[in-house]
Amino acid sequence: MRQGFTVFEMMFVAGMILLLAAILVPTVKNAREDALDAECRSNLRQLALLCFDYSQSEGYFPWGMIEPSTHDETYCTGASANFLYPRERPDLHGVASWREYASFCWDFRRLASARGWQCGEMFGTWRADSVMCCPKCVQEQSDNWDGNRMTGYNYNVCFLGRVENDRGARMYPTRFDAVLHPERVVVFGDGGYSGGPNKFMRAPFQDKLYDNSSASLRKAGTQAFRHCFGAKRHCNMAFLDGHVEAFHQPYMAGGKPGWVDKRTHSAFISSGNGIYGPRGFGIADDDEPR
Repeated sequence: MRQGFTVFEMMFVAGMILLLAAILVPTVKNAREDALDAECRSNLRQLALLCFDYSQSEGYFPWGMIEPSTHDETYCTGASANFLYPRERPDLHGVASWREYASFCWDFRRLASARGWQCGEMFGTWRADSVMCCPKCVQEQSDNWDGNRMTGYNYNVCFLGRVENDRGARMYPTRFDAVLHPERVVVFGDGGYSGGPNKFMRAPFQDKLYDNSSASLRKAGTQAFRHCFGAKRHCNMAFLDGHVEAFHQPYMAGGKPGWVDKRTHSAFISSGNGIYGPRGFGIADDDEPR
């Protein structure tokens, strides 16, 4: 009677197990990547549609960031005596004065009297907390803005929204009716730069006629090509009409192919500014008619 397995049989079984593992592990890994990619695309689509509905209703795109210490009646009326930005009144945001806030960003806000932050301010009463973080960033430890860790996506502030401290020709976010082709303008995407995720999307060229800001050209406003690996590596970008596209070709500042930061796989998604803003502004993309 046999008392056990021979060495050859044990080696054969071990070899088969290793072979199966070598086949299955990449398959499982790819399936997980596909699932996270699909979830990310769904998040971005919902954010884009919410932004479209908000902007259509209010007439203007949401702010990228408001500086509470200087965003007072003087700012709100000084740039244009006839200008009335929707939801500009602080009481519509739950405070008597903007100075009651320590931070007021497109995806979160923090009261000066509180340590924690609240998410979803961009859309007012339309909450978007559950879709504001890329699923590949749930473990991200980068603290990119005032203790807020809801990271992963950035908002187009170079042509649609606005960061108040940026120097530029415009003092407020763009009017909704200035965008003639929503299907051609990116609004949210996988944000990233050398320090990790970021919240503010920038175009690769500075446009002095539209936004005379040195911040219009900096790697802090690039995108993260964080999904998949190798030749399939890409970043997801949502357009204002709600459709989402995967971008595989990275561009450096100035429009040349390549990474802005290779370690984090961050770069611009286009060789020009056209895709970031309303047609008629910025530098056209190579594939756009002049």
